[in-house]
Amino acid sequence: MLSLLALMACTKTEPIEEVFTGCDPLDETRCLLPFPSTYHMVEDADQVSGWKVNIAEHAMPENRDDYQMSPRHWNEKDGFSTLSPVVTFFPDLDPSDLPGHENIAASLADDSPIALINAETGELVPFFAEVDVSGETATQRLLMIRPMEPMEHGARYVVGIRNLKKQSGGDVDVSDAFAALRDGTETDTWDVEGRRGHFDDEIFPVLEGAGWERSELQLAWDFVTLSKENSLGRVMWMRDDATERVGASGPAYTVTEIEEGDCEGGATIGRTVYVDLTVPMYTESEDPGTFLTRDENGQPFYNGETTAQMMVRIPCSLLADPEPAMVVQYGHGLFGDLGEARTGYLSQMANDYKWVVIASDWVGMSESDVKDVTLMLALEPGEFAMLPERSMQGFVQMDMALRAVRGDLGQDEALSVDGASLIDPDRVTYYGNSQGGILGPAYVGMSGQLERAVFGVAGGPYTLLLSRSADFDPFFLIFKAKFPDQIDISLTLTLMQTLWDVSEGSGWTRALNQEPFEGEVAKQVLIQNGIGDAQVTTLGGQVLARSFGANSIAPETRPVWGIEEKEGGFTGSGFVEWYYADGSTEPVENIPPEKEGDTHDCPRKEPAAHEQLRDFLETGVINQYCVGTCEGLIAETCP
Repeated sequence: MLSLLALMACTKTEPIEEVFTGCDPLDETRCLLPFPSTYHMVEDADQVSGWKVNIAEHAMPENRDDYQMSPRHWNEKDGFSTLSPVVTFFPDLDPSDLPGHENIAASLADDSPIALINAETGELVPFFAEVDVSGETATQRLLMIRPMEPMEHGARYVVGIRNLKKQSGGDVDVSDAFAALRDGTETDTWDVEGRRGHFDDEIFPVLEGAGWERSELQLAWDFVTLSKENSLGRVMWMRDDATERVGASGPAYTVTEIEEGDCEGGATIGRTVYVDLTVPMYTESEDPGTFLTRDENGQPFYNGETTAQMMVRIPCSLLADPEPAMVVQYGHGLFGDLGEARTGYLSQMANDYKWVVIASDWVGMSESDVKDVTLMLALEPGEFAMLPERSMQGFVQMDMALRAVRGDLGQDEALSVDGASLIDPDRVTYYGNSQGGILGPAYVGMSGQLERAVFGVAGGPYTLLLSRSADFDPFFLIFKAKFPDQIDISLTLTLMQTLWDVSEGSGWTRALNQEPFEGEVAKQVLIQNGIGDAQVTTLGGQVLARSFGANSIAPETRPVWGIEEKEGGFTGSGFVEWYYADGSTEPVENIPPEKEGDTHDCPRKEPAAHEQLRDFLETGVINQYCVGTCEGLIAETCP
C-alpha cells in the first residue's frame, strides 16, 4: 500500500494544451455560440478597438452542400456590429418572461432576466428579446437579443442571463463549461481555463456591479464592437480620394439623351436628361459580384474609371419660370433602378415645389445586382462582403452624381434655359424610400455634400428588418433549401450584419449626427413611416429615430419608447408614423408577414407628408400638417 501511494504521488497530471479549439463550449449547440463573443477574437494593440476578430474556419456555418463559409472577411474587422443581434440557445426556452418589443423599458429594469452592459461605463443597453419562431421546432429556435439603440464603437459589452425557465418547467440548463467558470470548478480544457482569469476579472465584476449575483447566472460572456474607423473608414477614404480626383468641376460626363415633356398637355416634368459619368473605381471590376480592391494593408485603392448613369428631371414649373432650383437626390427601393424617380407623386412634388430631381442606381443593391446576390446567397454566403463592398462603390457614384450637377454638368445647356442654369449648387438634399430609406442614412452619412435628408419607410438594422419583411420570403426559401437547420440560417444572418454596417443606415447611427467624423457636419433627418408596414417594420424605424436623436411631432400618432414628443416648428431630426385603420398591424414575431393591408407605399403619397418634407428639405424646420394625429386609409391614399 505504501509503495502504491508513493507511485501515485509521483504521477503527474498531463498539462492542459494552451490552445483554443475554435469552438466555444459555453453553448455547445454551435461553435459560434454564444455570439458575438471575445472567444472569437484576439487582443491586438494595432487595432483601434484593441481587438481583432479571429473566427476559426471550422466554426462558420456549413450548408447541405458541404460548403463552409470562410471567416476571412469577418477577420478583417476589429469588432462586431454596434447593432448586432446577440444570440445563444437554450433548449425548451419559455419566452414569456423576456422583455419584448412592446416593453423595451423592462430590459433596463433591476429584475430583467437579461442584461447588456457597457463594461467600461456600466451603462445598460436597451433591447428586446425573442425566441426565433422562424425555426420549425423548439430545437431550432435561438434566443435573440436585439439592441434598440446602437452600442458605442470600439467598446466591450458584457451579456448576463439569469432566471430563464423551460416551457416544461424548471430552470434552463446551464452548460458544464459555464458552470465551471461561475463556480470555480477546475476543468481539463483550455477553452475554459484559458478564459478563467478574464471571466473573474472582466466579466463577473461587471455583472456584480450591476447588482447581479454570480451564483444566479445561467450564462455570461462579452464581446467588442467595431471601431468607427474600421467599419466606416474605407468608404470615407474612397469618397475623399474620388473628390480629389474629379475636383470642383465634377466628373467628366456625356449627355446621352434628352427627353422633352409636353407641359401644355398637362405633364409635370418638362425635361428628362440622361447622363453618363466617368467616375473613379475602387472595386476589382465594374461588374456585379465584385469586391473592393485591397492593398497589402487590406485598404482599397484606385483601380481606374467606370461609367455611372444618372437621370435629371426638370419640372414644367421651372422651365416656365426659370431660376436656380433646389436639387433633390432620390434613392430608389429594393433592387430597383433610377427609373423609380419617374413616379407620379415625386414628379408632382417636383413640379409643385420647383425641384430638380436627380437619380442613380444603388449600385450593389440595384436591379443589375439581383442575379449575383441571389447566387451568392444560394451557393457562397461566405462571400457576402460583395454586397456591401459593391454598395460602397455605389455610394461613391451617387456622390459623384451630386458633385456633377453642382459642377460643370449643372452649367450644361441641357440643364439651363436661355443660358441660365436651373441648378442652385448650394441647395442639395436627399429623399429616399424603402431601400432608399435604409441605405440612405449610410450614403448621407458618407457624403460631404448633404446636410438634410428625408427617409421614407426607413429602418435598420437589416437583421431586424429581414425576418419581418414580406420581401424576404424568396430569399428565406433559398436559405431554407440550403441549410438543414434554422439555427444556421439565423447565425448566418447575424454574421452578415457586421459586414453590412458600412452600407446601411444602422452602421451610421452614431456617425451620421451624434458622433460625426472630425470635420464632418452633423446631418438633420426626417423619417416618415407607416404603422403596419409589411416590408420595412416600423420597429426598425424606431431604432433609427432613437439613434439619430429624433423627436416625434405633436400630436404623435402613438408614444414610442425613447422618442420624445415635440411641438411642430422645431429644427433637428424628426420621426413621424402614419396609422391606417384599414391596414395591418406590426408583426409581433420574426417571420415574414402577409402583404394584405400593407402600408408600405402610403406615407410617400400623403399630402401632409409632402408639405412636411418640403419645409424640412428647404428650411430644416419640421412642421405638423396632419389634422390631429397622422391617420389615413389605404383605400383612399394608396389603393
